[in-house]
Amino acid sequence: MTDAINTNRLRIFTLLAVLALLPGCATLDKDECLVADWRLIGYQDGVAGKSSAALGTYRKDCAKHAVVPDLDSYQAGRAEGLLEYCKADNGYRLGSSGRGFSTVCPSHLESDFRAAYDRGREIYLARSAVKNTRARIYQHQQDLQDLEADKGAKLAELIADGLRAEQRVLILYEISELEQEMHSVEDEIDVLEYDLSSQQAHLDSLTQHALR
Repeated sequence: MTDAINTNRLRIFTLLAVLALLPGCATLDKDECLVADWRLIGYQDGVAGKSSAALGTYRKDCAKHAVVPDLDSYQAGRAEGLLEYCKADNGYRLGSSGRGFSTVCPSHLESDFRAAYDRGREIYLARSAVKNTRARIYQHQQDLQDLEADKGAKLAELIADGLRAEQRVLILYEISELEQEMHSVEDEIDVLEYDLSSQQAHLDSLTQHALR
């Protein structure tokens, strides 16, 4: 019994992965219309979180070939698929990956699905904040290295032979400006590192709570 359940879960997971790669608006050609399994098509649309409006597209496609979709079979299959799409685990997966969701869930599943989605979305936003702050710190560190290189070049100029007094004064002024800019960047890095510490702690807290 357990093996059968695990096999079924694996099939559903595989189907979800495949559907994630399919285009958002499906169309059917002549051969597909002629041999269509409308219950399966409905199930796939349900698992993908598609609205029932997709059937209208199929109607138009198949009308060209004198084929009428089996509405009852499609709706039954889609209802089964929505039971998979609207699971809380899937809502969390969508939210934590930064994806949107379709408002297609039956009322008795909507609350848990949306709550799980919101938890996942919160983790996604927290993770994004950490990533962005780290990127800003890295960029500031690169800027600081560039400023240090500029200062080194100015110091080398300062001790060069043949400089007039006014030239040395100008170089000293430029070095002073570089040092002020370096201090400013260092202060910004300190602030960002403080922000990063708080953001990382928030993300860790959310992640630990999600694992419970």
